[in-house]
Amino acid sequence: MPDMSTLTRPDTIASGRSHDRSLALVAVVVGVLIVAASLLRHDGDIAGLIKFGAGDSVAERTAHVEDVLGRDVATVDLLGHDGSMFFLQGLDPFFLDGDEHAVYLDRPVYRAQRMLFPVIAGVGGLMPAEALLWSMALTNIAALALGTVGAGRLARRLGGSAWLGLAFTLNPGVIFEFDISGAGLVALAAAIWGTLAIETGKLRSAVIWFTAAVLAREVMLLYLAGVCVYRLWRTRRIPWLLGAVPALTGAAWAAYVRIQLDSHDGVDEVQEFGPPFGGMLDSISNWLDNPVDLGVIAGLIVVMPLLVVHAIRRPNALAWGAVGFIVVAVLLTQQVWWRFFDVSRAIAPIMTAYVITAFSEPSDRADCGDAPS
Repeated sequence: MPDMSTLTRPDTIASGRSHDRSLALVAVVVGVLIVAASLLRHDGDIAGLIKFGAGDSVAERTAHVEDVLGRDVATVDLLGHDGSMFFLQGLDPFFLDGDEHAVYLDRPVYRAQRMLFPVIAGVGGLMPAEALLWSMALTNIAALALGTVGAGRLARRLGGSAWLGLAFTLNPGVIFEFDISGAGLVALAAAIWGTLAIETGKLRSAVIWFTAAVLAREVMLLYLAGVCVYRLWRTRRIPWLLGAVPALTGAAWAAYVRIQLDSHDGVDEVQEFGPPFGGMLDSISNWLDNPVDLGVIAGLIVVMPLLVVHAIRRPNALAWGAVGFIVVAVLLTQQVWWRFFDVSRAIAPIMTAYVITAFSEPSDRADCGDAPS
């Protein structure tokens, strides 16, 4: 890795901007290709990317969506996927209309906790329903570009090539998340920029980015916990502001949701977490029957301890944040570990962090310190 002072030279800055533009372009192309592939599969209907379900158990939800849109929508088999929930949330992301749309969510409190993506895509509920279908895709294209540029800058910061930022774009979990119009892209992109802010000593920016990440996907609190442990080790100071603001903001939104939905605590709506390693053990028989699942999931499992090794040998905020998702992986239930499509989305930060950390040149980096608080 070059001396840190070179990062502020005009030629280095110009090179960095050139890489940013190139990475953003690649990410946008990948995003457009995902959207185009969905349009081709569903006869040009952008609703196919949202993944509304065709099963009997979700017929009422899909019928409500069609009533709102005033037309039939392309559907997928059985229950559909997360995008269908975020579409309903995008119609009324602050739940000001009570249960008009929320009643069709499968797990209202659990879904409502993830508010940032539908707030952005739905422009706070002002976006017309038909336009919302497209704005969800455009929001994820923007998140893909933003996360890729941030990952590229992080890779350069750690001594690697900016092109390692494609570890965000080409992460299978990220691609699958885009394909079901999920909130994971927004959450991970925000976490990447929060991590970059920490590495460059911009504490206030980091707090804002991590608050966004937590509001997009509450499990990002575990990523933040890993980053806080890293900062404690680097500075020998407890990062109160960094940890408290996102956590308290997430808690405040959780309280608001329960008031608006007149709901219980929502704990019984969480189906994705269970006893340690239980989900893995319960899924082994399925992996053995499906070679592709077995190969991909075996790779994910191998990468996890390797990431821990790299986080110890070459500590950085990205690696330590992603280690928090190893805790997530251990606790995930069978319904997540059953197929690589689901588990790769659930633990997507691990793959991006591993590639960037493992393939960046080792160096002794200067302590950037915290920005004034």
